[in-house]
Amino acid sequence: MTEKQRVFLVIRCNSCERHFGSLRNDGPFACPGCGESGEHPIVGRAKDSGDLKQKVSLANVPKELRDEMKRKIKTDDFQDFEEDCASASALLKLLSNLVNENGKLNIIAVQNALNKRGIVLPNAQELIDMAESQGLLMRDTPTEWQWLE
Repeated sequence: MTEKQRVFLVIRCNSCERHFGSLRNDGPFACPGCGESGEHPIVGRAKDSGDLKQKVSLANVPKELRDEMKRKIKTDDFQDFEEDCASASALLKLLSNLVNENGKLNIIAVQNALNKRGIVLPNAQELIDMAESQGLLMRDTPTEWQWLE
């Protein structure tokens, strides 16, 4: 089942009044906070898992602090990535941003950048292997590659 087919719901527990998310729309729902199971109200919907996470997080912030929290949430300077993976152009941009002043990049920096953006697929070695096979990189040492483009 793809995310486009899923229903992302924001639910409020009747017992503890904490908010939580669900990918199904048939109750009863069990609150992960207090364990109460029942017909809890659906108070919102989200377009995808990232949006659901943000809506649930903001819903659990006290109302007095919610606007301030929304202002403090910043978007990443890079292109938005999907939850698990990114497009080829986004991965190319990521690699090109990691090239140092000597025209090289290392696998640790690539993996750290992927982790920072929540990209699971491909991992650093797979991404470097793809770029190397496409003629964008040439191995210099076991952990460093020369940028050729």
